[in-house]
Amino acid sequence: MKIGFLGTGLLGSPMVEKLLENNFETTIYNRTTEKLQPLVKLGAKQGSSFGDVINNSDIIFVVLADYNAVNLVLFDENVCLNGKTIIQMSTIAPEENVALSEETVKAGGKFLEAPVLGSIPQIKAKELIVIAGGDEKLLVELKPVLNSFTGKYVFAGNIGSASAIKLSLNHLIASLTASFSLSLGYLREQNVNHEIFMDILRASAVYAPTFDKKLGKMLNRDFNNPNFPLKHMLKDVNLMLDAFGKVNLDTAQLEGVQHIIKSGLNMGLENLDYSSLYNAVHLENK
Repeated sequence: MKIGFLGTGLLGSPMVEKLLENNFETTIYNRTTEKLQPLVKLGAKQGSSFGDVINNSDIIFVVLADYNAVNLVLFDENVCLNGKTIIQMSTIAPEENVALSEETVKAGGKFLEAPVLGSIPQIKAKELIVIAGGDEKLLVELKPVLNSFTGKYVFAGNIGSASAIKLSLNHLIASLTASFSLSLGYLREQNVNHEIFMDILRASAVYAPTFDKKLGKMLNRDFNNPNFPLKHMLKDVNLMLDAFGKVNLDTAQLEGVQHIIKSGLNMGLENLDYSSLYNAVHLENK
């Protein structure tokens, strides 16, 4: 069984490491070739192009930036998808995964929609949550491979359903982070001991673990070594606004979060952890 992996960024690289640890022959490609070298040293094969990886693999993981990138790679004129299995993990809209699936099947391939919840620590601990859409039998067939970095699966239903769940989860991540930033910023401006607030919060129904996860970063204003950078959160929020708006939802709250994130990017925070939006909410020396 030959594995292909397209996109070796923050999520892709540790996934490839786990595949290699489990002795899967894995060929990789990334337009930024420097990102490939640490994985090549671990035993991965370096493809000459995206098409080269697809054409010479049986199962292909796709973890790219957006729908346009995925579409361009999968349906290049030099790519043959006949007999291939595509595991599409990029965060895109439901209708986009439906379109990719239909084209893949027309070309003779199989398609599993499989966005994930979690990041580098969860991959290393094999606790990444895979949210699958499509053929449940295909998910079962792929578990020996997916078990390299996860043991947690949720089958959502038809293609598109997993994407809808992923967007809804990412909406909560963005909104909770922005809301917590505002509460914490206010307390600090009022010179209130934040631990009193946190003790109350932790015992309440409105507590979310992400608050403690990001608290230290916000208190120290240290957002280096991101598992998910702020610029990627903006991409997802833009995607949510488009998707939610199409089904007649009032997105005013999310538009506010988008405004905060854009302010963060204007401050040069794009490559820092997404919790750096705190700096856009609570300006230093204000």
